[in-house]
Amino acid sequence: MIKATLNHTLRRSPSHFILDSYVRLNYSDLSPVSMKTPVIHNTRIAILDAAERLFAARGFKSTSLRAITALAGANLGAVNYHFASKDSLILAVLIRRLKPLNERGTALLDQFERESGRKPVKLEKIIEAMFRPALELIAKPSQGGRNFLRLLAYTLSESGKFLKPLLEEQFAEKNRRFHKCLMKTLPGLSASETYWKMHFSYGVFVHTISHPHILEISSHNLCKLEDTENTLEQTVAFCAAGFRNSKLTSKQKS
Repeated sequence: MIKATLNHTLRRSPSHFILDSYVRLNYSDLSPVSMKTPVIHNTRIAILDAAERLFAARGFKSTSLRAITALAGANLGAVNYHFASKDSLILAVLIRRLKPLNERGTALLDQFERESGRKPVKLEKIIEAMFRPALELIAKPSQGGRNFLRLLAYTLSESGKFLKPLLEEQFAEKNRRFHKCLMKTLPGLSASETYWKMHFSYGVFVHTISHPHILEISSHNLCKLEDTENTLEQTVAFCAAGFRNSKLTSKQKS
């Protein structure tokens, strides 16, 4: 049943078709037996774990609360008690992982600022602080691992009631900190141009973590996302070149 459902989800656009293909490649051996998790006494955590796993595999719209509660070994009343609604559950799943990720990113930025003293932080270090925490999740399945990276990529490509509060509550302060630091390091950039380049950089990163199979197939397995340090090095170098290269006129920068 689960295998059949996975093969018919996320077909609303070409990008969703690509993500659906990845789901089929990586979840084709799942069955109701293999997807069962150990009994967890904390019902709230069990629901969050089950929702995270199913949302990453099926997407938000195609995942029912009944499927989540079945995997969590809970009942629908538990979802309503702990989260009130599906949108609130989605937000809770995302915040659980994003909060420590953002804290780790800002802590790295703090560290690099201390090490730089009165000098601007090196551009490559700023970009490293932006992306290292998320890439490190690949080796930490207990903290979401690839499931959460896929879910994060999917979230940023979807619209929903959960997206606006997520961006305002979880990304606003982080973006403000990194934007300020980037403008100090690259004083020739305007505020708007810096935001554009941050946006493009996040786009590069989201594509990288959401479609690793494309890279692996096209490179004949020469390039793999599991090589965290190399993936980070390649991402940082590419994004840094984009930040440094500005062809905009003075009018366009304002």
